[in-house]
Amino acid sequence: MKKYFYLLTMLAVVLSTVACSDDDNHPSTNVLDKPEVTVPDVKESSAVITWKAIGNATAYIYSLNNGSEQSTDQNTIQLTGLEPEKSYTFKVKAQKTGSIYFEDSEYAEITFTTTSEVTVYRIATFADDWDKWYYEYNDNGTVKRVYRLYEGELDREWLFAYEGNNITVTGKNAYTMTLNDQGYVATFVDGSNTYEYTYDENGYMTKAEKNGNIASNITIENGNITQWTRFSDGVEQFKVQTYSAVPNVGGAHCIYAEGSGLSRWLVETGLFGKASANCHTSSGWQHSSVASTYTFEYDENSCIKEESKNYDGDIEKFYYTYFSE
Repeated sequence: MKKYFYLLTMLAVVLSTVACSDDDNHPSTNVLDKPEVTVPDVKESSAVITWKAIGNATAYIYSLNNGSEQSTDQNTIQLTGLEPEKSYTFKVKAQKTGSIYFEDSEYAEITFTTTSEVTVYRIATFADDWDKWYYEYNDNGTVKRVYRLYEGELDREWLFAYEGNNITVTGKNAYTMTLNDQGYVATFVDGSNTYEYTYDENGYMTKAEKNGNIASNITIENGNITQWTRFSDGVEQFKVQTYSAVPNVGGAHCIYAEGSGLSRWLVETGLFGKASANCHTSSGWQHSSVASTYTFEYDENSCIKEESKNYDGDIEKFYYTYFSE
């Protein structure tokens, strides 16, 4: 009986070992394909890196100039904060996280050099389907005049006068503004309302206050406004925005925090912080099942020339032209 029990025990161990080992359907090694890497867009301080998605991969491990490794589940990333005219080496491999049947791919490697030319784009005109605004600038790049035509005749205009860090706007509306050390508006007075703005170290607006109360909190990720808020009866509501990997070359603001108290034509002056780094794809309230989606057309410089907003079948379009330096 003891011998019979011993044989049964050994058989169970063998069967368990076979069940846990690789069979013909699970070979011992499956090496993931090596990514094919391209750098479709390189500028003086940024670069877009992309590679073909690899079957069975759940993550991609990458590094820049043999620095610390990072992980992403996307097959496109944008590198920022680079130095002009510098050579960089980017490495990436495919990985199936937690798998015992798939091994990491070999590293794919590509070298690129950032550009030396810095092309600055400024909004020349901004329009929707019914109005069009024209922008004029001083020699130092600050806006000096914005105006609107109706049937070819001057309809409205705003003139900007500078004295140190103070700006006085006269014309259709009267505004006063105070600039911070970054050159962006810290205080904006519109009639009886006073707005105050906070920016991060890169110049992106992160908070707007109206008459001493928070009007909007703004979340910035990788240079993009991914969320902003408004308050309704004291309740903070969240608007969430998504982006493509396409760079916003011309610096058109497109998406901005509406709770900041600014008209869009005024935001496009560039006085209220940086525009998002990429072109957005959707924008919608967390409490709503319907979000707006966006598509773009671009000019010969890859700047946005037409933005098309689709909200539940209703189409609204916006148009841009630019000065370049």
